[in-house]
Amino acid sequence: MEVSQTVSRQEPVLHLDTNARRNFIKFYTKLGEKPSTTVRFFDRTDCYTVHGSDDCELVAKIVYKSTAFVHDLLPDDKQQSLQFVALSKSNFELAVRELLLVRNLRVEVYVRHNDWELEYRGSPGNLLQFEDILFANREVLVGNSIMSLQVKLGNGAQRSVGVTAVEQNDCTFQMLEFIDDDFFTELEATVVLLGPKECLLPSADGEYLAVKTLLERNGVMVTVPKKGSAAERKDLVQDLNKLVRFAKGQQEDASGMKELQMLLASEALRVAIKYLDLVNDAGNLGHYELKLLDLKRFVHLDSAAVAALNIIPKPGIHPTSPSYRWQSILGVLDHCCTAQGHRLMSQWVKQPLRSQEILNDRHNIVGCLLESPDTLDTLHLDYMKRIPDILMLTKRLMRRKATLQDLFRIYQVMLRTPQILKVLLSLENSTVQSVICDPFKSNLEDLSGLKQMVEQVVDFDAIETGEYLVKASFDDQLKELKANMSDLYEKMERLQSKCQKELNFDSKQQVKLENVAKLGYHFRITLKDDSVLRKNKNYRIVDVIKGGVRFTSDKLQGYADDFVKYRQQYEEQQQSIVAEIIQVAVGYSAPLTSLNNELAQLDCLCSFAVAARSAPTPYVRPTLLPPGSGKLLLKDVRHPCLELQEHVDFIANSVDFEKDKCNMYIITGPNMGGKSTYIRSVGTAVLMAHVGAFVPCTEATISMVDSILGRVGASDNIIKGLSTFMVEMIETSGIIRTATDQSLVIIDELGRGTSTYEGCGIAWSIAEHLAKETKCFTLFATHFHEITELAESLSTVKNSHMAAVADDKNFTLLYQVRPGVMEKSFGIQVARLANFPEHVVQHAEMVYNEFEDEHADKQNEADKALLAKIEVAIEQLSTAGNNTEINTEDLTQLVTQFAQDIKQLDSDYFKAVISTGKAK
Repeated sequence: MEVSQTVSRQEPVLHLDTNARRNFIKFYTKLGEKPSTTVRFFDRTDCYTVHGSDDCELVAKIVYKSTAFVHDLLPDDKQQSLQFVALSKSNFELAVRELLLVRNLRVEVYVRHNDWELEYRGSPGNLLQFEDILFANREVLVGNSIMSLQVKLGNGAQRSVGVTAVEQNDCTFQMLEFIDDDFFTELEATVVLLGPKECLLPSADGEYLAVKTLLERNGVMVTVPKKGSAAERKDLVQDLNKLVRFAKGQQEDASGMKELQMLLASEALRVAIKYLDLVNDAGNLGHYELKLLDLKRFVHLDSAAVAALNIIPKPGIHPTSPSYRWQSILGVLDHCCTAQGHRLMSQWVKQPLRSQEILNDRHNIVGCLLESPDTLDTLHLDYMKRIPDILMLTKRLMRRKATLQDLFRIYQVMLRTPQILKVLLSLENSTVQSVICDPFKSNLEDLSGLKQMVEQVVDFDAIETGEYLVKASFDDQLKELKANMSDLYEKMERLQSKCQKELNFDSKQQVKLENVAKLGYHFRITLKDDSVLRKNKNYRIVDVIKGGVRFTSDKLQGYADDFVKYRQQYEEQQQSIVAEIIQVAVGYSAPLTSLNNELAQLDCLCSFAVAARSAPTPYVRPTLLPPGSGKLLLKDVRHPCLELQEHVDFIANSVDFEKDKCNMYIITGPNMGGKSTYIRSVGTAVLMAHVGAFVPCTEATISMVDSILGRVGASDNIIKGLSTFMVEMIETSGIIRTATDQSLVIIDELGRGTSTYEGCGIAWSIAEHLAKETKCFTLFATHFHEITELAESLSTVKNSHMAAVADDKNFTLLYQVRPGVMEKSFGIQVARLANFPEHVVQHAEMVYNEFEDEHADKQNEADKALLAKIEVAIEQLSTAGNNTEINTEDLTQLVTQFAQDIKQLDSDYFKAVISTGKAK
């Protein structure tokens, strides 16, 4: 999420005398060390400061883009020196947004009362105290989830894992327990699925060290909260009784909930509730829903696959950024117009489904929208763009922070939804009717009471003038104040007519009566009429803007002042009424949340249709087959991100897997030849189909998969102390343990992080295991040409290569997948393409030829020894053929040994003879 805001370079002045600076340094020193993941701010009323070299440098670069704004509190006293950066309120808010939402760091704010005290604390998963700063007048485009974990050792290498995820935007608790291996394979899939910003652990050491490493590898902040007392550990049911939204007629007692039978997950839930302090926020009471999370509903994704397929954009890329569209699958598919749509789309791409029924519904709706382009444009461009973030408005209601303006915005949604419903019904599609229209109708029925209340209470005439007021008919005093205000307004209108005449304006020249917050009621004329106004001493100019000259008179000023006084009295009088209205509106939070979710779903489905239609070559609907059908056909598959980039003319390729005929492609070819792009394209298309989107192919038939696993492009992970080879082994071991015959596996360049022979051995072993034992759909790109020999012993393994054409002077990559093995790697030709100095390339060719000649000499010596052996074998066979007493078994053994010896000869002639014999 990118933070875009105009940054003020004006640095505030820190008003502290020398003594105050010394006292603060003493206090700051007493605070002691803090975690590197925490940034501390100090509220000094007129500005904010941050201290310490690391924090100062970080914040100065975020706000001012320069460390020149880092100063010393006591520049003349090196012994007591303490660096600081001073920030205005707006720049403080900018820094907090960046630190919490982009950098995933903690923020603490100290405020001085008698002494400095920690007043506000926030973290990536706990944004409550900073919501007004983070989301005031801004769309919330990201989810706000936090995970809590408990792990218990089981038998052998097994671990029992209890997980609770808290989604504060949606007010949901999701719980699950499972048995995991010592590599925490299932836990990693859960982390990928939920995408938490932060995770609560009982400890960061011992058994939890491996969990901490896994979480950090997936970009999740780890927090170890303080352990609660024995009494606190027993009050989970009491907390849930306050937080959970019980159904009508349901006994409001959480102790009987089946979810609480999961003891580890329940303890994780208790820790999360205490850490987030949910019970002490009145806006949370009675609004949370407890759910069981079923991992089997979703396609298993490991973190390597998420990275390999570029599912989500890199941190800091905002949806409005030009590069957002082609940097990830989320960017390709996310054409949503609403904040709730953006959030749901992010969730969908991380949670591909295994339900053929739900996916068929999504595909049906997307196809229906594509068949009705005018309807799609009406929904996407007209209606969805005018839908506010209902979830955030509902949260303001629940926290009693909502205003009449917020209530009116909700009312506008209730007016627009029937219009959306009418457009959808015109499609006359049964799936659209059942999946979208019916829930809309139900929500509108549930919200009819709220709609009627708003119509009875809100003064719609006042809204036209930019004011949000309660109807005067609600209260006698309001009636009196409203009459006074109306009387004053009529008097100001009469003054307007009088001014028109005094300035000798005709009907084309207008004196306008306007109301601006800082100026109150005033007149305005165009700039070209300025000279006429200056000649009249009855009026005085108060402001000059592009839109004209603002001016007033003594009489108008008096009326305007009186109007403001009555208006303030009116607002004070209506406050209690507004509070009662908001209290009633809170009771509609459940149907409002449901309506929000339905609109988000519609926005995502429209987005899928827009993505399919706007691609350089339109996407097609995939045909989904039941799990285990053993078919994966993608004709002319393209990579959706690459084809969106400028100056890219994508060359499409195909893949055709079929159970018991072909379950593995071993792909060879030169560097830069397109191997990685090809296998990623296949993985991406399968993922998109399981999300409910159309796919970048000309034809797609896909058996439902249970997991998409990847090992593509590993690199050193210096921060975690892991080498390239170790990262490869961790990722690949996860694939071997997880893959089934219903999985899709993509592997690229496995085994390159160690010696050639070891790497080849490991790659061969893994490829053979996947092809022979697991029998999953596998795309295996490699530079180890020896592995292509697997196709000789396993009929379900096929060789293919990325085509290239080369001669002495030219080298052309064709980016086409063709059957068979690529005999050369063309590394030297690629070096030429990369503009290596010619003398370096020539030296490489010379060394290569020397090694090749040396290998040929060794091969010739081996061939001579084999030939001698073969001559003996021929003589034995000849003798045996004339010997009528030799038994058949001995003769067969001699023939078999002779054939094996022949195969070891590096001779094109013998190879041709053998292949001809096989053909016959």
